[in-house]
Amino acid sequence: MDAPTVSVRRDVRILGIIGSGHFLSHFYVLCLPPLFPFFKSEFGVSYAALGLLLSIRSIANGSMQVPVGFLVDRIGARVVLTTGITMMAVGIALISLVQSYWALAALVVVIGVGSSAFHPADYSILNASIAGSKIGRAFSLHTFSGQLGTATAPVIIIFLATLFDWRWALVLVGLVGIAVMAVLATQWNRIQEDGETVKKKTASSMPSRGPETWRGNIGILLSKPMLIFLAFYSMTSLASGGIQAFTVVALVSLHETPLAAASGALTGYLFASALGVLLGGVIADRTTRHDIQASLAFIVSAIVMLVVGGVSLHFAAVVFALTLAGLTQGMIRPARDMMVRAAVPKGAIGRAFGFVSAGASVGGALSPVLFGWVIDLGKPEWVFYLLAIIMVLSIATAMVPKGTVNRD
Repeated sequence: MDAPTVSVRRDVRILGIIGSGHFLSHFYVLCLPPLFPFFKSEFGVSYAALGLLLSIRSIANGSMQVPVGFLVDRIGARVVLTTGITMMAVGIALISLVQSYWALAALVVVIGVGSSAFHPADYSILNASIAGSKIGRAFSLHTFSGQLGTATAPVIIIFLATLFDWRWALVLVGLVGIAVMAVLATQWNRIQEDGETVKKKTASSMPSRGPETWRGNIGILLSKPMLIFLAFYSMTSLASGGIQAFTVVALVSLHETPLAAASGALTGYLFASALGVLLGGVIADRTTRHDIQASLAFIVSAIVMLVVGGVSLHFAAVVFALTLAGLTQGMIRPARDMMVRAAVPKGAIGRAFGFVSAGASVGGALSPVLFGWVIDLGKPEWVFYLLAIIMVLSIATAMVPKGTVNRD
């Protein structure tokens, strides 16, 4: 078998391993909200209390991203990823046994902590295992696998809950995760980790220059490039959260768009975003100006939001406009990941992606509050105007010269 064929097969295997885990992480997060009506009846709590579970999960996930990133760079991505998948799968399965809201909340924390493993560990493995000429497409497929988990979770969990009941549904998806983890664990020897992990393992018995090491590590995270990327991830997450949660409500309130058409527009956005991720990965491998790639996508998205917010369009035009916005928003993500990769020193991929992913958690937590407040004010048009403003500000974070992080 010739070398190119061997290389392709190896890349497919690695992407299958990492993509399967990323699919599960998003699937588990999104399989709980559709079960809220069952939880409300079972535990006698309000929807506000159930919504708090999502905030708890986001806080657990966001607060652990940076520590887990350090752990990935210190002990290796494979161990961390195996632990993360196991925590999520077992946590989901154990929810089937709970008899109180507080027990449910405790397991949601376990799931949130487990989900914090994926971005630091996945990016560390992909960075070391996939050739640089194909890394943009690898990043895009990684993101796409997560979006696929998000899209399929509600349908699958409701089907299982209807076919059996909600407790058995969670047992089944939890057992599937444990089985997938066991299969993936047999493949760990086929992947590599970020360059310096192995060095750190072999040097772990040597005396450490503790204060200097910590100063260097914190210096990486608090450097100008990383702080800009933190803002970049926060604002893109803020925008995507607003689009996913409030565009339907805003369209119905602002232009009296039929609910079916508004929902169709959001569906078009979500599917186009997934396709945009794949297209963005191809483009990212063919250019070094990822800042321009992201900025052009932001410009198109901002224009779409201004038009949708300011002009009463036929519902077919609304669907087309938001589908276009979804395509461009998807194209931003591989470019964004490539910019982080280019700025970070070798051996620091885990902590870097953990840090910026924490920014995404912050944006995701703020988004419902900001856009919900705008709706409550009776200003649905400002949902779209704020989205346009956020996208223009995001251009600044993409185009500001960042340079490369200095380890010292």
